[in-house]
Amino acid sequence: MYRYWEPTYNRMELSQPRDAKKAPNQFRLVSYNILAQDLLVEHLQLYQGIHSKLLHWEHRLEKLKSELEILQPDILCLQEMQYNHLKSFVQELSHKRKVEYIFKKKTGRRTDGCAIIYDSNKFKLDDDQCVEYYTNDVATLNRENVAIMAKFQVRNDPTTEFIVATTHLLYNPRREDVRISQVGVLLRALASFAIRTKHSRLPTILAGDFNFTPNTDAYKFLVAQRKFNEYLFQMESIDFGSEAVSTFQDEWVTVDYILKSIAEDKEKSITIESTYKLPTAESCMNIGKIPNTFLGSDHFSLAISFSIR
Repeated sequence: MYRYWEPTYNRMELSQPRDAKKAPNQFRLVSYNILAQDLLVEHLQLYQGIHSKLLHWEHRLEKLKSELEILQPDILCLQEMQYNHLKSFVQELSHKRKVEYIFKKKTGRRTDGCAIIYDSNKFKLDDDQCVEYYTNDVATLNRENVAIMAKFQVRNDPTTEFIVATTHLLYNPRREDVRISQVGVLLRALASFAIRTKHSRLPTILAGDFNFTPNTDAYKFLVAQRKFNEYLFQMESIDFGSEAVSTFQDEWVTVDYILKSIAEDKEKSITIESTYKLPTAESCMNIGKIPNTFLGSDHFSLAISFSIR
């Protein structure tokens, strides 16, 4: 399966030319549901037909490492990161660069959670917060999913700050009501965390496995404009192609997204320089089930190159 980087100006109207000059601070972010081994074992029936050796963590880790060595992310947002695999996973990424991480395990007995791994030579972590969606007070907030939010400062340009957040929402296809409630909690927390001054917010990237497709009410809720504390806040999904897919759930679908905040006047904004093209459902028919000999997860990675201007 061939994937490639596509500059975003290729998709823009000729009447809206962009400065092709590379931005002084251009970074690469990858979001990846890497398939927790405990969840794989618990739901082994989903992987029937895949040779058992391809499902072993050691094999999958090697394939994940190889892919990430190619992508070279400055920031890596992970979902289904199993806590007892975290340190060895980070060690595999730290041979050629200095990396640090934030991790939040799911509430309760689950062994996996979300992580943000970042190049600490490029970014200083100013602040971080975890979001737990579980509460006893709301019927649709009784699941153990979590999110992480991180506030970064660019080391060679301390005036440039931005937010990165990652989450993994509930899978259950019948409980869109739960996912909508989780999105509401996340956006409220994110809008508050991103406040820079009384009249502005920091540019924000949100990435993760949301477990809903673009035609759902939950997706529409995620990208809708809303007002928090008298200020407008809106996220827009980054385009990876009109027929892009990110995983298989009875059929090839998109449930993984990277989104960026829409800037108000005078606010710095995220500019997407290029995206790592996702496959189409048609092209996936040729590769069969994943994980496989080449890919270490049952999701495809999402990747962007971005700058802050």
